[in-house]
Amino acid sequence: MGCLRKKDTEIEIVDTASGAEVKVGKKIVAEIKEEFGTFVVVVSGKEVAVVRTFEDALEEAIKAYNLTV
Repeated sequence: MGCLRKKDTEIEIVDTASGAEVKVGKKIVAEIKEEFGTFVVVVSGKEVAVVRTFEDALEEAIKAYNLTV
C-alpha cells in the first residue's frame, strides 16, 4: 500500500509599487492591485476578481492557484 503525504505550501506576499504579488516558491501565482478603493486579482494576465478588502483578494488569489495546481 502507498502512503499519502500532504506537502505544505508556503505562500509569500511581496509588496510592489502597484499592490502585491502572491508567490509560491519563485513563481508569481497572482497579483493584487489596488484600484479606486477596490482590490483587483490578476492571474496569468487575466482579471479574475474585484473585491473590497485585501484579505478577500488574497483568498481569491489562493483559490485561483489551487484550481491550477
